Amino acid sequence: MKVRRKHGVLRVDLHATEAALFTVLFTDLSALLVEEDAEDPVIQRLYPDGYADDAAASSEYRELVTSDLRDERAGRLQACWAEVPADGGRFELDDEGGDRWIKVLNDLRLALGTRLGVTETEELDESEQSVAVYQWLTAVQDMLVTHLMD
Repeated sequence: MKVRRKHGVLRVDLHATEAALFTVLFTDLSALLVEEDAEDPVIQRLYPDGYADDAAASSEYRELVTSDLRDERAGRLQACWAEVPADGGRFELDDEGGDRWIKVLNDLRLALGTRLGVTETEELDESEQSVAVYQWLTAVQDMLVTHLMD
């Protein structure tokens, strides 16, 4: 993946393999958002309790906001998915699009990181393919943030 900023626009060049990987990741996250199993640790991470010390207030909070938050997440995900060239290639992002991508990449990292058990103290098994994907997502997010800050 290559990102350049030119005339206020981010130009993102994706290899075909990266485009295919995004398709798989977006498909998985989309399915997760639709099924929304409240017991799934990823869902719990994406939608944390609003009140850690008050179960009743936290439950009420979830009822009030989860649907809207899910719809916002799904909308961002679908918009990013639509921008990815199927066989790789270039797409462009304005600042708003860049912000949307950073949020979707963060959701992907949270989901994958939760499945991998990422913590501040735990070392990851670098030989696992999922760890390489997690690290790649981190690098992509960092690249976008860096270029948006220029």
